[in-house]
Amino acid sequence: MRKLIPALAIFVSAHTFAADVDLKANMKQMKVEFKHAAEATEITTMKTAIENLSNLVEESKRGEYAPEKFDIYLEGFNKLSVALDSVESKLEAGDIDAAKAELKQVDSLREEYHDKKNPSIWSKLFG
Repeated sequence: MRKLIPALAIFVSAHTFAADVDLKANMKQMKVEFKHAAEATEITTMKTAIENLSNLVEESKRGEYAPEKFDIYLEGFNKLSVALDSVESKLEAGDIDAAKAELKQVDSLREEYHDKKNPSIWSKLFG
């Protein structure tokens, strides 16, 4: 019984952590970090913003979402992780201009998945 209680406590706390992801707050902070990255003039500044953005994406992946939206969210977060890894690799190579060009892919993914998350009435009717 003594061994069961700590195991149960770990399970409950892990489940609570996953359920406590505030996607709206994460999205707002992602917007801030993206802006910092886009406006950066130094590699270290941009790298910090991209790392923060990557951490927010990873945290968001652990959230619990409605079943009808879960696959869309996870697909978007995974694509975003790949795009951010590409930006980071450009920064590691010391090429801030190439990193900023890759950042456009991140913005394209944002637009694409915001449209998938909240489709317009027209796309629902005719899409």
